[in-house]
Amino acid sequence: MEFRRINRYFLYVLSLFIISLGAAISIKANLGTSPLICLPYVSSLILHLSVGTVCFIFNIIFIALQVIILRGDFEKRQFLQIVVGSIFSFFIDFSGMLVGFLNPQDYLSQMALLLVSCVVVAFGVLFEIQTEVVYLPADGVIVAISAALNKEFARVKPYVDTSMVITAAILSVVFLGYLAGVREGTIISALIIGPIVRILKKHLDSYIEPLIIK
Repeated sequence: MEFRRINRYFLYVLSLFIISLGAAISIKANLGTSPLICLPYVSSLILHLSVGTVCFIFNIIFIALQVIILRGDFEKRQFLQIVVGSIFSFFIDFSGMLVGFLNPQDYLSQMALLLVSCVVVAFGVLFEIQTEVVYLPADGVIVAISAALNKEFARVKPYVDTSMVITAAILSVVFLGYLAGVREGTIISALIIGPIVRILKKHLDSYIEPLIIK
């Protein structure tokens, strides 16, 4: 039993690394990042900080928003998002170093790399949702909004993701003078990561579930 509990937390931390690795690969593809990393990436270009550092700043903001939205209904254990957000922010920069050698030279290579990033992120998301430890701060905001509006998570997420992408695009044009981090890859990521997660879940659930405690 204790072994399975350790497995659960190990898989959760692994999921954070895998998601960050997918995000780093999408940045190297240079066709637009996924909605999850889009706003921090553009902000990092504006502020001349690492993506991980900016992710940490946004994580604190996202947690504060959850507290404001939910007030007394905010679960105390969700403050662990600070720890989770810190780990994820570190992984973002670490993953960036790991994939630093990737420099696709043509559009086909860029698209192939983008699709690889989507599959990698999908694997990470699968492990994250299966372990059910604590939300990533960005997801926690969506959960809070869903609870406040009494709407399903899946119905709220597209609106929040779209808002982040639009905000990133506006900031990019205003402060950088060009569109950075928001391209066709952003749309592709938003459209296919969910379906890939569902496919992986269908085929891998039976292998993952025996390893963890629900």
